[in-house]
Amino acid sequence: MPNETSVIQYNTDTFENTHVANTDELQEVLRPIDSLISKSEKAQQKLTPGTWQHTMLRDNLKALRIASTLLNKEKYDTHSFTRDDLKEALHAFASMINKTEKAQAKFSLGTSQHTLLQNRLKALLMSEAIIKSKLG
Repeated sequence: MPNETSVIQYNTDTFENTHVANTDELQEVLRPIDSLISKSEKAQQKLTPGTWQHTMLRDNLKALRIASTLLNKEKYDTHSFTRDDLKEALHAFASMINKTEKAQAKFSLGTSQHTLLQNRLKALLMSEAIIKSKLG
């Protein structure tokens, strides 16, 4: 049975209007995304190219960078992504969300690990929602 913090959903129809307008909330989403990008880049350097782990991190990094660009839409050109790029990003986000939910379930509510994963999950779900909104 999922705990209440793991059941976070975002309506893609209202995402553009409600969530991006709030700068504080945007920063709450960008912080975990930027952290994941940084950690993934460091981890990928330690992996052998061609392994499934290296390939998975490459795909996750591409998805995270797409999300970061879309969330920073005022600063960057967001029209450079193809529908295939966005679909691949959705697949990567589904995997990252699943893994984050499983990891979060292992930690007690109120612990620093649980809070970290809760913030990460919120960012992943919001990123997934904005990508879905771009796919229409």
